[in-house]
Amino acid sequence: MPEEEEKLHEENQGAETQVPQIQENVIMARKTASGYGIGGAADYFVSVRCINDIKYALDFAHEKNIPHAIIGNGSNFLISDKGYRGLIISTQRMDCVTPLSKNSMRVEAGVNINSLIRECIQAKLPGLEELSGIPGTIGGAIVMNAGAYSQTISDFITQICIYDYDSGGDLIIPKHKAKFGYRSSVFKEKKCVILWADFEFNMEIKFGVLLARQSEIIKKRKSKHPTDYNSCGSVFKNPKGQSAWKLIEEAGLRGFAVGDAQVSEKHANFIVNKGNASAQDVREVIAKVRKKVEEKFNILLEPEVVFLGEFDTQI
Repeated sequence: MPEEEEKLHEENQGAETQVPQIQENVIMARKTASGYGIGGAADYFVSVRCINDIKYALDFAHEKNIPHAIIGNGSNFLISDKGYRGLIISTQRMDCVTPLSKNSMRVEAGVNINSLIRECIQAKLPGLEELSGIPGTIGGAIVMNAGAYSQTISDFITQICIYDYDSGGDLIIPKHKAKFGYRSSVFKEKKCVILWADFEFNMEIKFGVLLARQSEIIKKRKSKHPTDYNSCGSVFKNPKGQSAWKLIEEAGLRGFAVGDAQVSEKHANFIVNKGNASAQDVREVIAKVRKKVEEKFNILLEPEVVFLGEFDTQI
C-alpha cells in the first residue's frame, strides 16, 4: 500500500453505521498545516464528533493493542518523519459553541481559538482578545493553559467536561480542580479527553472597541512574530523570571538553522519551517538550542511543543 494513500479501515468500508471512519496511512503533514505542516504517516487516524466516537476510537486502539494520541488541529505538535505507529484521534470536528446565558457559553474542544474570539466579540464579551492569532483549538489550549500577554484561556473558564479513561464516562471538573498554571493543567497528566468547557464573562463592551482591541493585538503579533512561515508558535516555556527568546538570542542562536528549520530572525523562541524542513531538522534545532542555553546559562529550557513518533535526536 503506498504510504501517501489514505484508506478507510476495512472494518468500516461499506458499513452504513454512525461509527467514525478510521483511516489508514494518513500523512500527518496534511493534519498539521496550522503548525509546522510536517509529519509522516500515522498508521490510523480518526476524526471524532462526540463521546461515543471517542469510546469507539479508544476501543479500536485497545483491540489493536496500539498507542493513541489526541490532537486538535495539530498546531502544537511535531510529528516524526517516520510517522506514528498507532491511532491519532482528532477532536477538530467537535466544534459547537452554545450560548448558555447573556454572558456565558459552552465551547467544544475542537473549536478554533480565533473562532471563539470572533463569537465573543460579536456577543460584546471581552477577555480573550489578547489570544488572537493563536492557531490552536480549545481542547489543546485548555491542556496547555495557552496564553498571550496578560491573558490565559483559563481566565474565564468555570468548568471543564472530560471523557475520563478510568471511569469510562464523562466527568465535570470545576475550575479550581483543574490546577491551571503557567502552560500547565491537571489534564497534561490525567488520562482523559477534553470534551467541552464553560466560559463566563463579566461585562459587555461595545463591539467596535473589542474589534479595535483585536486588530491591535493581531498587528502587534505580526510585528513581533514570524507569521510568514509555518511554526508551532513559542517552542519553549519561559523559565521563571526569564524570557526564553532572550536566552536563545544571548546564546548566539538567532538564525541558527538545520536544513529549512531555523531559529527565527524575528523572534528567537520560534523555530520556523522555511519551506521544506523535516521533523528531524526541527528536532535537531530544538536539541541544539537546549544544549547551548544550558551550557551558557545552566538553564534547561522546557519545550512547549509536543513530540509524536520516533526521532533520531534526543532532547
